[in-house]
Amino acid sequence: MGVREWVRSLYELVYPQPALCPLCGIRVIPDGLPICVDCVNKINPAVYQLRLLRYQGYALSYYHDYLKQLLYEIKYQNRYDYAVALGEVLGAAAKEQPGLEKIDYFLPVPLHQERLKKRGFNQAEAFTVGMNRVWPHPVYKAIRHKPTEPQSELSPKERLENLRDAFALTEPALVKGKRFLIIDDIFTTGATFYSLADLINRYHGIPIGLFIAKSG
Repeated sequence: MGVREWVRSLYELVYPQPALCPLCGIRVIPDGLPICVDCVNKINPAVYQLRLLRYQGYALSYYHDYLKQLLYEIKYQNRYDYAVALGEVLGAAAKEQPGLEKIDYFLPVPLHQERLKKRGFNQAEAFTVGMNRVWPHPVYKAIRHKPTEPQSELSPKERLENLRDAFALTEPALVKGKRFLIIDDIFTTGATFYSLADLINRYHGIPIGLFIAKSG
């Protein structure tokens, strides 16, 4: 290391630079927050309780333009860092939510191997990485053993059929009596969530949904 690099390293050690927001990359992150205040205001996290038929479910926010852009970049531009940052926001908000105090496992909705290869990572698993930074829980992994069509291109009835028997559990013996927080990006019709939740319920576990955004 040359003298100039040594001096720069010493300066940064003595006067560390403030961390910039991982979403906008411009503003400084205040103490106690995972992202800057401006991005918090754009996301408008509130943790809405969803009206589901037979399970509990919550969403961090509604599917508005800012979240739509972030989720698009996560899925199609490999922004793993965005997913982890959103996961931190999700975890920080969810841990204060009444009804979520006694979670046993995080359960990210799995991707099929074919789609995982195309995307490079599972955004739901990346959310749990961020969540575990602020609200630690063991992660239970399910398997998506059936390749499915993209849900966005299907009708509500087709979505249910598309996901019929799509998932399997890695360790069914652990499920009984445990509370599983099923984590995904967007809640639209709930077909993906119900398919996985019904599987957990079949093994006498308690499924609860948690989503970044609610569509519609």
